[in-house]
Amino acid sequence: MINRDERNGATELDALFRSRALGIGRGVDGVLVDANDELLRIIGRDRDELAEGISGRGLTTARDVERAAASLADLDRDGATSYMRDLERPDGTSIPVLVAIVTTAGPGLRWIAVVVDLSRDERLRTLATAEAAIVATLLDDAPIGFTFISPDLRFLRVNREMAAMNGFSVAEHEGVAVFDLLPELRETAEPVLRRVLETGEGLRDVEIVGETPAVPGEVRVWRESFFPVRVPDGPVMGVAAVARDETEVHRLRRELTATLARQRSALERLQTDLMPGRLPEHPSLGFAARYLSAAEEVRLGGDWFDIVHAADGRLVLSAGDAVGHGVEAVGLMARVSAAVRAYAWQGHGPAQILAHLDGLLRSPDSEGAASAVVVLLDPVTGELEYAGAGHPYPVLCTPGEAPRLLRGAQGPLLGFGGGRAYRSGTAHLAPGGALLLFTDGLVERRGEVLSTGLDRLLDAVGRAPAGAQKVLDAALARCLGDRAPEDDVCVLAVSRRA
Repeated sequence: MINRDERNGATELDALFRSRALGIGRGVDGVLVDANDELLRIIGRDRDELAEGISGRGLTTARDVERAAASLADLDRDGATSYMRDLERPDGTSIPVLVAIVTTAGPGLRWIAVVVDLSRDERLRTLATAEAAIVATLLDDAPIGFTFISPDLRFLRVNREMAAMNGFSVAEHEGVAVFDLLPELRETAEPVLRRVLETGEGLRDVEIVGETPAVPGEVRVWRESFFPVRVPDGPVMGVAAVARDETEVHRLRRELTATLARQRSALERLQTDLMPGRLPEHPSLGFAARYLSAAEEVRLGGDWFDIVHAADGRLVLSAGDAVGHGVEAVGLMARVSAAVRAYAWQGHGPAQILAHLDGLLRSPDSEGAASAVVVLLDPVTGELEYAGAGHPYPVLCTPGEAPRLLRGAQGPLLGFGGGRAYRSGTAHLAPGGALLLFTDGLVERRGEVLSTGLDRLLDAVGRAPAGAQKVLDAALARCLGDRAPEDDVCVLAVSRRA
């Protein structure tokens, strides 16, 4: 009725309000703002009180407060609800009623309610007729499926939406056993109905899956809520159910999952292609590297590692992390790592490389931010020159000594340097020693301070046998174990043979 032509709807609503058998009211949120004479009689109020707005809280007995709140939530979520309970009157008496409510268009939670007085014998005798009138008046045009099912699992009432879902007319439902009409739904729906009948407790948001004659051969998915209908202090008279067809939602969800998987795969291939395909071979050095993508869907970041031969024969090792995730981060990573190669080949040292990168990221046509560490290694002498920009310190392992972080040459994040100079530090990679460059995904864990992760890493590489691959394996095993990384992880290890 609510969704029909406005004039027809107004005429039908006026007719309802003139009813002497049914209490009819309109409200906004939890306040009654209009009512016919029968509803005012039922609740024991007059029109002066109605003019000020009658709160639903004042009509609810203490024992029904939680049920009333749940019914209001059902109305907000499903657009319709029905229940039996006692209404509180100002004189302290209560009256059992059957209530059916549907929402209407407009600001706030606007609704129309039909209330049946169950305290009179004649009301009880005409309950079935009243229920039929309520369903026909309020639920027949609702945008959700509604049905009332008897204790022996037969359809007693269905609205047009539910009938359309099932592929039969309304008349073809009435009095027919549910699973004679819909045998494909027995497996998922029958246990739910029997549980509600046996326990007297409702079940919300149950997923029902199966086929109906409405769309033969197609598996459909419905989200349904079931609740028992009973006379106050009496047995369960049946099960009322509301249903929403979510087949299309599930299809779109599957498409989104597949799209995300394809995007993730493409980004992983792109990111892998941008990193060295083969590690260099050197008579006095060993190399090992590993890249692990984040566990979360399409959360790939801009982590990278690289090894470049400088013009003077030294090696430039780098690792970094472009801020962000997804396509933009991978694109930024590609630009920064390519720039590192170019600046290294031009003969710039680590501090100069970082300064140039900072200027690049602060240019108007290349905005972004990244952390990085650059190390210049002389493979003959083992001398190291290093500099960092907001990136975790490299770890240096020296035989006979505890592993240590190469601190003291850390500058601001690339893109935030503001033209300030970056500083270099020096160290020595001794024969039998190893150097480890990594991104923060190796040591960071949610809910844990960074120093704990760094201590874990230092302990792991301190116990590792000599060799780049063994140092790298020990770091991954101790810092990640069997858990998937929460963020991208890049690890590059280089060792100097004894």
